[in-house]
Formats: sequence, C-alpha cells, structure tokens
Amino acid sequence: MWIFGWTGASGFSARSTAEQVTNGIDATGLTAVVTGASSGIGVETARVLAMRGAHVVMAVRNVDTGKSVKEAILKEIPTAKVDVMQLDLSSMASVKKFASEYISSGLPLNLLINNAGIMMCPYMLSTDNIEMQFATNHVGHFLLTHLLLETMKSTARESNQEGRIVNLSSEGHRFAYKEGIRFDKINNEAEYNNIRAYGQSKLANILHANELARRLKGAATTCYVALHPQVKGVTGHFVIDLIAGKGDCVQLKFLSLLSIPLFSFAKKEEDLKMWIFGWKGASGFSARSTAEEVTDGIDATGLTAIVTGASNGIGVETARVLAMRGAHVFMAVRNVDAGKSVKEAILKEIPTAKLDVMHLDLSSLASVKRFASEYVSSGLPLNLLINNAGLMCPYMLSTDNIEMQFATNHVGHFLLTHLLLERMKSTARESNQEGRIVNLSSEGHRFLYKEGIRFDKINNEAEYNKFLAYGQSKLANILHANELARRLKGAATTCYAALHPQMKGVTGEYLCDSNLYKPSPQGKDDELAKKLWDFSLDLVHPFC
Repeated sequence: MWIFGWTGASGFSARSTAEQVTNGIDATGLTAVVTGASSGIGVETARVLAMRGAHVVMAVRNVDTGKSVKEAILKEIPTAKVDVMQLDLSSMASVKKFASEYISSGLPLNLLINNAGIMMCPYMLSTDNIEMQFATNHVGHFLLTHLLLETMKSTARESNQEGRIVNLSSEGHRFAYKEGIRFDKINNEAEYNNIRAYGQSKLANILHANELARRLKGAATTCYVALHPQVKGVTGHFVIDLIAGKGDCVQLKFLSLLSIPLFSFAKKEEDLKMWIFGWKGASGFSARSTAEEVTDGIDATGLTAIVTGASNGIGVETARVLAMRGAHVFMAVRNVDAGKSVKEAILKEIPTAKLDVMHLDLSSLASVKRFASEYVSSGLPLNLLINNAGLMCPYMLSTDNIEMQFATNHVGHFLLTHLLLERMKSTARESNQEGRIVNLSSEGHRFLYKEGIRFDKINNEAEYNKFLAYGQSKLANILHANELARRLKGAATTCYAALHPQMKGVTGEYLCDSNLYKPSPQGKDDELAKKLWDFSLDLVHPFC
C-alpha cells in the first residue's frame, strides 16, 4: 500500500492528504492542542484542523515562529480560530506551566495532538537530566497528557463528544535498542546511539498510547497512535512511499502535499535490462516509450504549467507534448529569443497550442524572484511546475557567489518552488484538481562527493570535480523533493485520527497512511507498556 499508494480499508492511502481525509468533516466547536505546530507536519495539522472549524491552540517552543505560522493560516483562512502558547517539551516545568495556564483559561479540550519531536540529536541531557530525545519525544508528552486528561474527560462528558489523543510515532520505533526501552540506562552516554535512542522514544510513544488506552478503556477519551512514514530527517515521521532509488526506469515518487504530488525522475540500475532492451515496467511503459505515448488519451485542457529550461533538450519536448495535450505552457528560459523560436516551431505543428515565453535565469536568485513575482502578479493559476533546467560545467560561481551547478540545478529551483508554492496550493483548492511538482534528477546523483552534499565546501575550487559536483546537485534535487513532501504532506494520518468518524470508538491502535497498521512486537507488549507507564510516572512525579 505504501509503495504503490494502494487504498486501504479506510478508503485512504499514503498519497491521501490531510484535506482529503477530512473532506466533509465539520470540526466546529472542537478545541485542539497541537504540539510542535510551528514546523513540518504540525503546521499542516494546525492549518487543516482550523480549516475544518476547530479552535486550534498551537503549543510551540518558539512563540515568534508560531505567530508567523498563525498569521499565514489566518491569511489563507480569515475565519480560523488559532492561538499560540509557549511549550518546551524538554522541560517538565514548562509542560506544567503550559498545562496550568491552559486549564486556568477555562477552555475545553477535545483533541490533543502529541506531534512535536526531535530526531537523532547528539547525546545531551534535558534540564531535568533525562536523555534529550526520550525527554522531548516521550516524557514531555506523557506529562502533558497526564495533566490535561481531566480537562479532556470533562469536555467529553459535558459535550457528549468523544475526545481524541493522537501520539505521532514512527517506523523508527522498530530500530530501538534490543532491550526496547533501556529503563536502567536511559542516560547512559557510553552506549548512546542517536538512531536507537530515537527508536526507543518512538516505541515509548506507542507503548504510552497502548497503556493509556488500557487504563481508559470505556471512558470518553480515545487514544490514537498515528504514524506518518517519511523519507528522512523528520521529527517522528517516516514516509516509506518516497524511498529514493526505488521505482521503474522512469521513476515516479509520489509525495502528496496538500493534493500536490511531487515527482522525481531517475533510472535505477537494477532495471538495466529494462532500459537497455526497452522492457516494460509495472507502469506499462519502458525507456523507449515517448512523451506522446505515455500521455496518450490524457486531456490537460484547463491546466497551466511552467517548464524551466524549455528552450532545449527534454524541456522542448516536455513543453511540446504538454501543449499538445491542451495545457497552457509557460516556457521559463534564459534565452528568450531561443524560447520564442521553439514556441514558433510548436505553434507551426500545433496551431491551437497555448504557449508563453518568460525570462528566467536560474543561476540568479534575483532573476528567480522577479520571474515568480511577475507570474504571481499575472493572477494565473499554476497546476504543474516542471523543474527541468540544468547544466554541467567547469568551476565557476553564480552571480550570488554559489558554485554554478549547485546554484542552477538546485538553489534556483528551490527558490522558484518556494515562491510559487502558495499559488499552487490555491490553484489546487480552487480548481479541486491535484497539482504536481516535477523535479528532474539523474542517475548521476549516485556519483558525487563522498560526503554527499558538501555543505561546508560548496564553493571549494581546489577540490572541484565537475562530474561529482553535478552528482551533488542532482542528489539535492531528490532531497529537495523528499523534504518538501515531509514538510507539507504528513498531516493526513494525524487529521484522520483526530476527526474522521471511522475512528470513533477505536482506541490504542497504530495507524499508517490513515489505515490501521501493526507496530513491532514490542509495540504490542502490554507488560512493557505498563513498565514504561510506571517508569514515566516516577520521572514526572514532582510535576504531577
């Protein structure tokens, strides 16, 4: 299901967005606390809950960042009810202060979304002398839930509406220490492994929910374990349907973001025979399939597309076939004269084609900003963004003093996507049509500097190798898509668990891609859950 995006019993899949899984649900009158709501999945969770009518309290460590997110939500949804409160989950004093202030406010509480988390940090202790990942990801949420539980119960009784608690875990829970939870070695620095410590904290999220469900079974509060698999580097979420290097010869990596899937194209060496001999993959196409063949029968009328680098190579054919299928194509090119020549050639073949040429130099951030500003000011919709342009060259710096390949192939497209993303979101909402962002990568991403991305040596001329620098920029294309998806996609399961009627009466379960899913054997260990509960109570006892 998570590889191919198959729909599960819930009717949803890994590709489902937060808006899709809550479509038609009215959350008016509900009050929700969302931890970590100033970044990543927390932002999207807060936004969609507010969109559905809930009063959302954003519990964030950085209040200024939280206020910026609140302003962005209000700009999109003027009727949204959003508040920002300070909460540092690594500090039990901060958790107690937050809970006390919340209870004193007299607000009800229907939904508690334990979303915040940190991942794989170096060994350090919290202000309460607890290993930081365990302190933040588990202990802070354990105490917060404990302190707010009576408010949730009373809200459920008075409103006669089921309350819901959502703990965000991760597939990383399968990679905990072999003991599971190292109760007697939580702070053991000598044997610390940041990956296993993260897994330990994510296993704790599952066990916490299991034990809470057991203790509250039959009560008004429902506890959900929500998993959003993500590709990498996320605070408690792991998207598995976005694993780089998997897929067909023409790879389609689906990253749903507010109904905007992202695609990254790359060949894979395991399919050598397929792309040499033209054997067909699961998609029904092969390396010999043409753009016309793979779009045969598809009507793109009404769609608007931007294609970078549309004056040569793959960009020309992309623009031509999109126009052939009915899309309005904007050719974003560095050489406008060359772009106009391509436009004329396409119009000669397809007189009905809708084509425009705009100047864009991806090696110049000023040019990218000007292009985006002009496009947004035009009021045009944007359904498709094809980040196609790229180059390979000897060492030189861009006008912004960034190594030219990295500047053009990655940084320019990164900024362009960032500046046009709101237009894509609004187009998707208003047209009720899924938008798509396509990053063109390359098998060259496998042949790069040993460090991967040389963050501290991007401009190092002495060690420059144009082939490895190209690979670095192509890896950046993939990572950009992965991280963009992580930041914008992961809230679907959270919102499904929080609002969907299908989850009424379900307690202590683990969800993946908006469907019930089996955690690791340790994740279903009742005795381990009880032990963790008692262990956690001992840790937070002074603050209870």
